[in-house]
Amino acid sequence: MVTPLQDDLKQQLEQALKARKQLEDTYQSQFTILAKFVSRLSLACKGLDIELDNKLAKLRLELARGTDLEKLLPLVQSLSDGLKHLESKNEQDIRKLQHGLKEAGQLLQKQRGLPDQLRRDLRALLSKVNESSPTVHAYLPHLTDLARLYQNALTAKAKLDTEVEPDTDRYGHICRQISVELTNLLSEMSFAEQFSNDIDRIRQSLMDHLGIEDLLNACLNTITIIVASINTERQSAQHFLLQLHNTLEQVQKSLVSSLSQSSSLHAKLSQLNAQLELKIDAFGKDSKNATSLDQLKSLVNERLSEITASLAEKEQLEKQERDLMLNSLKAMEHRLIELESEAQQFQKKLAEQKFRSLQDALTEIPNRAAFDERFQLELKRYQRYGTPLCVALGDVDHFKSINDNYGHSAGDKTLKVIAKALKQSLRETDFIARYGGEEFVILFPETQLSELEKPLNNLREKIKKIPFKFKNKRVPITLSFGATELVNHDNVQAAFDRADEALYEAKHAGRDRVVLKPKA
Repeated sequence: MVTPLQDDLKQQLEQALKARKQLEDTYQSQFTILAKFVSRLSLACKGLDIELDNKLAKLRLELARGTDLEKLLPLVQSLSDGLKHLESKNEQDIRKLQHGLKEAGQLLQKQRGLPDQLRRDLRALLSKVNESSPTVHAYLPHLTDLARLYQNALTAKAKLDTEVEPDTDRYGHICRQISVELTNLLSEMSFAEQFSNDIDRIRQSLMDHLGIEDLLNACLNTITIIVASINTERQSAQHFLLQLHNTLEQVQKSLVSSLSQSSSLHAKLSQLNAQLELKIDAFGKDSKNATSLDQLKSLVNERLSEITASLAEKEQLEKQERDLMLNSLKAMEHRLIELESEAQQFQKKLAEQKFRSLQDALTEIPNRAAFDERFQLELKRYQRYGTPLCVALGDVDHFKSINDNYGHSAGDKTLKVIAKALKQSLRETDFIARYGGEEFVILFPETQLSELEKPLNNLREKIKKIPFKFKNKRVPITLSFGATELVNHDNVQAAFDRADEALYEAKHAGRDRVVLKPKA
């Protein structure tokens, strides 16, 4: 027969088991949130380092499989080691940059005829460079100062040269070459929006007939902008890496703490459950051995007090552990929100950089946007100085059959090889871009249409001789070219349309040929 006391104890035990189940559910919920946190964190830092990406991908996979936390600790430790490796690499970069700055400064010191103030500034700069700095970007202001000192030195030298002979007489050819090469550089590089006005001013100045001093200033201004861009991007990346490192350390500590607390709670709960079972068994035995009502009453009060105290201790322990875990989880969620905000800003910058990029991702030559920008600059230079300018369109013959018969990867490889061969065969002053699909466009500054047939045929023959092989079968690849020369009152669209008409004629005349089309 079940006594009221035993029934009450049974209810208390059921409540204890229910509380235990709630605690286990809480732990499972917390683990799910933690796994989601780590997965989102790993995706946020994707792209910083290939090895780190692979480890994070493995971590996401293990979390998706529901791997025990204890088995994940070595992987988390490995991720922390990977971040430390990145820090070590950063230290090596710092030493290399410091050494390079010292060598450049010492080389300038050896130059004769430097103004006294410049020498004093250079000594002060080298003294700063010799001081160790914790990050690469700390040296970037020194690099800017060194570029300024070089500019001052070159300015002083240019002044001496102008007293002897004008720039236009001595450096005319060099100035023209520097102007074209700097224009090419600006066309192939991407810059942050904050530097767009400065870059536009440099591009516009290159259309004028600049002397050697002005060109040197343009070059040094470009260097300064590049350094500033590197500084901005490096600071952003380093800040994000630091945030990532700190968060991973916090995740690791939270994992260790959670495991420790869980093990401790499990041990204490098991001990309490065992004690409760022993007390209940002892209570049952003592109840049977009681010889009087008073003895039974005393025994009940004594055992009930012990059991109630144990249950209260168990409830207090579970509440304490739940509170600790919930506080830890709230702190981690807050950190996740902060890191997600940082990651979104960093990814936005990367997306903006990718959008601003003027390079074709497949062939690694300038893309259509870069060509449009460069064509406008060359057109203005043509209109101002009247130097000849030609534009040519090249198209891969029967390119669709390559994709259809051998796959798009074969087509991509073909375009890469052709782009590389064309770029290597052109002059430094020429400009090539991938206009779209299998079509390439080339600008030939200071070149008349009558001078273009031979170099275009040379390009055509070079591509024709490349031994393309697909599925162990040699496949001949040819190009057709159409070209025209700009004339007075031409605009970009009119000239491009004539070149396109010439290409159309080359295609319909049998392909693998060059057609030159002057304005009618």
